[in-house]
Amino acid sequence: MRDIDSRKDLHKIVALFYTKLFADADMAVFFTEFKEPELLEKHLAVLVDFWDGILFDSGTYKKNAMAPHFEKNKSIPFEDQHFKKWIQLFSESVDFLFEGQSAETIKSRAQSIATVMQIKMIEFAKNT
Repeated sequence: MRDIDSRKDLHKIVALFYTKLFADADMAVFFTEFKEPELLEKHLAVLVDFWDGILFDSGTYKKNAMAPHFEKNKSIPFEDQHFKKWIQLFSESVDFLFEGQSAETIKSRAQSIATVMQIKMIEFAKNT
């Protein structure tokens, strides 16, 4: 296996990841708005921009990654098991397709992002 080295590789990861999310009964509820193929492809392109910025410092992602998750949390609360499952499925997707330094970096960054997001959501809930 080779390491992640392009936007095409990132697209493979997020596409497989979303296939796993849709198939998981506990996680699918968070992603129903992306079931339509055209909307899913637009969303995957945003995710590729995000991870391209994280791994390759491309500057392609210009949005607030936290905002949509906070909005979704208002209607469907994220719980600890959801964060754990998100990391599990993401890491499985990376490991199925790639190995190497970038593969390890993307998994590590995903874990950090999930941890920060979970902490911020807990703090937000305490202050509202």
